[in-house]
Amino acid sequence: MPVRGTISRMDFNPDDAVQRGGFELLPQGDYEVEVIEAEERTSQKGNAMIALTLQARHPDGYDARVWDYLVSVPAAVFKIKMFCEAAGLTQAFESGRLTADQCTGSRLQARISIDEGRDGFGDRNSVESYASLTDRPQGIATMPDQVQTAGTVNAPTPMSEDQIPF
Repeated sequence: MPVRGTISRMDFNPDDAVQRGGFELLPQGDYEVEVIEAEERTSQKGNAMIALTLQARHPDGYDARVWDYLVSVPAAVFKIKMFCEAAGLTQAFESGRLTADQCTGSRLQARISIDEGRDGFGDRNSVESYASLTDRPQGIATMPDQVQTAGTVNAPTPMSEDQIPF
């Protein structure tokens, strides 16, 4: 029996390194996502927010992560509403109170886009909108570049990051 704190052996498949040669962005499109982690935080500007870690399936077959933030400021409440409606958390939204625990495990559809890098950082994925999985038309795969419109939650005109006060 190994002594606590020591590793006797770690097994892995070296071929897995070839399948994914580094961080790759998800292509733009609609994806089924799961909230695998949610954390209540304070934004840089002092606002309450929930940081979401979403997991989606990359078209090449591996799991990919996207991060999104639900921020409690008037200019961003539309996104909290969109998320809650898509995740089946309408009562939480209507109560004006949402917790990270309520978000964790939610499965929904997210429209993913690619934001151009800035301030020395590379490009990144972002979430444009959320929709319920039941709103997705039957028989239509959520593949990149097949932007679907039927059943998608209509979001207000997207704001630039500079307009969101966090």
